[in-house]
Amino acid sequence: MEKMSGIAGVYQRENCRELVGNILDKIKHRGPDDISIISLGKTALGQTCFAGEKIGRGQDVFAVVDGSIFNEEIDGDAAGDKIVNAYIKYGKGFTKELEGSFAFILADGDRVIAARDPVGLKPLYYAEDEGSVMYFASEIKALKDISEDIKIFPPGYYYHSDEGFVKYYKKPVLGSNGDISVEEAISKVKELLVNAAEKRYEDNKKLGLYLSGGIDSSVVAAAASEIADDIDTFSVGVHTSEDLPNARLVARHLGTNHHEYIYKPEEMLKVLPEVIYHLESFDMYLVRSSIANYLVSKIARESGVDLVFCGEGGDELFGGYHYLKDFEPEEIENELLKLTFNGHNNGFQRVDRMTAAHSLDGHMPIMDNEVAEFAYSLPVEWKIYEEDGKKIEKWILRKAFEDDLPEEIVWRKKAKFFKGAGSADILKQFADQKISDEEFEREKQIDDDFVLRSKEELYYYRIFKEYFPHKSILETIGRTATVKK
Repeated sequence: MEKMSGIAGVYQRENCRELVGNILDKIKHRGPDDISIISLGKTALGQTCFAGEKIGRGQDVFAVVDGSIFNEEIDGDAAGDKIVNAYIKYGKGFTKELEGSFAFILADGDRVIAARDPVGLKPLYYAEDEGSVMYFASEIKALKDISEDIKIFPPGYYYHSDEGFVKYYKKPVLGSNGDISVEEAISKVKELLVNAAEKRYEDNKKLGLYLSGGIDSSVVAAAASEIADDIDTFSVGVHTSEDLPNARLVARHLGTNHHEYIYKPEEMLKVLPEVIYHLESFDMYLVRSSIANYLVSKIARESGVDLVFCGEGGDELFGGYHYLKDFEPEEIENELLKLTFNGHNNGFQRVDRMTAAHSLDGHMPIMDNEVAEFAYSLPVEWKIYEEDGKKIEKWILRKAFEDDLPEEIVWRKKAKFFKGAGSADILKQFADQKISDEEFEREKQIDDDFVLRSKEELYYYRIFKEYFPHKSILETIGRTATVKK
């Protein structure tokens, strides 16, 4: 299994080895121990990595990878070797055979292939230049001094230097599994989640879990407890946070080594510029929740953890948003697909960037391929379940771990991470004091079709613009959905 890496590639440019090194210097936090670069004529690939990692190679084919490949039928221990061997075995369309979360760049002679996993759990960006020159990197900051027109590498696509961008993944049809009973489905959800945790666990690493006391992080903790004995859990918030007592309850129940950190408003404001720099976004809701993610990653790293699990993905796959209760079943299915496949520059981006900022190898077991495909197939009525006139979100996920967690946790109502951690009101009040009504009205329209939603978001945008001044980068910004219907 591969750890997190920062990857970069340059195609069709003379003397590109040094340039790849400069790109990687800006994302060294994604793998602080070493930088590996290989150059092949007008192509160079590189990765910033942890000790012991290497560029994948075989039969004059080379690959750099950020992520994990779980296919047992593909030879190789490291993700880079698996990518190379999959390419040799299946040919240029090999990406559709891969199971895992990944972004990679592969060179075969004068050809280059790059790809990203179906939902974009791992990041990748690109920029184009005259003469078919292409630049690739894991984060925007790595390319911002090279190009003013940086684009998101679309999830579920591969790029081939002979063909351009090719879509390899088709979005699933939801609710297609009509041959399974609800009891079998409940059991299967648990089985798959435990398997997902086991795939990502390495017994030579210290495992940590981000624990809010909500159902998503709690089921991941319960699943991990089935396969690992010595687990550290981490929870953060302000002193009034509702997450902290709930996380304590889960930690006691599962017998984890629990760590708790209470932060003050001034600490939130102090880390805010660094959060926005690493996050590469100014979306108000995303920044709010990223502060808590940033701080919990910091204490996890300081505790000696190098592998962390979090609960991201439960809302998207199992219907965790309250507003969905007002939708008809078909509308819910469409909304869940939209939420899942828009997560690459929203919640999934937050998890990736905040763990990477502290050189942590972060994983989202709920977004495992097998878990996701099974969740897609289930009837929406098992996700948002009606009982005694009330609709219960994520019902089947709760039922799957009903016997493994305290009852009050299993049936706890969802709280946004930034609300549970207690950061929302503090940040809003600070921005309202800093920015006048007149300033907001004057500055809220930042592009023809991009309007900032609040003074708070304007405050974040001002910080963002100092790091990322090019207007084209606005196209990479995901927007958290706020419309209820």
